Amino acid sequence: MSDGTVIVVASFLLAFKAILLEGSEVAILSVATVKQLGRDNVLFGVIIGGAASLAIFLGVREVFVILPDFLPSIATGIVLLYFSSRFLRAFRRYYFGKKSFRDKMEKMENEVIEKDLDKYGTNKPATIPFSVVNSLPVFSITLTEGFEASLVLAAAGTFNLQWTIIGALVSLTVLIVISAISYEYLLKVPRWALDLLAGCVLLTFGTFFLVSGILSALNIIQI
Repeated sequence: MSDGTVIVVASFLLAFKAILLEGSEVAILSVATVKQLGRDNVLFGVIIGGAASLAIFLGVREVFVILPDFLPSIATGIVLLYFSSRFLRAFRRYYFGKKSFRDKMEKMENEVIEKDLDKYGTNKPATIPFSVVNSLPVFSITLTEGFEASLVLAAAGTFNLQWTIIGALVSLTVLIVISAISYEYLLKVPRWALDLLAGCVLLTFGTFFLVSGILSALNIIQI
């Protein structure tokens, strides 16, 4: 397999996995809280958080692109290996530690709703009215997950932006379709399996980019 093919595969898979894993939490929370927070609050929070994440992706990618010579490969490798370690730790936590992903999401759901309801004291409405302030809890969750996904996307998009975008769009489509049917399907997928797969994918390509960058640096030094 040529380096060009590896980069195409890496760009697609990294983008797909980043959006699928980070986006699934946003999708679950959005659908679970929409009745109490209101559709407009949830939608506005997701859109603004997504737009901010997109800006971060483009900005970080530009930084990676302008790095001289071998540095983009090394920087990409470091980012991917960092997130690989995070996903593998999550796998250990969910599989061996017997932590529940469903419990984690239910806790986050309650926290998001409580942040908005606390402002109303004892006069809590059945559905929270729309306002920018009431959209902030969803925005915060979306931006947090989007920031992490953006770093991986920026690393992947440094070498092949086209396939990074394709991977992200395919993953987004999958999330939207599943969420439209029932977000319960996202909760039923073993989270430990997704984290293990993502960790292995990032570890593989992170090692590839890091080693490639180091070898390029050594060649430059020898010259």
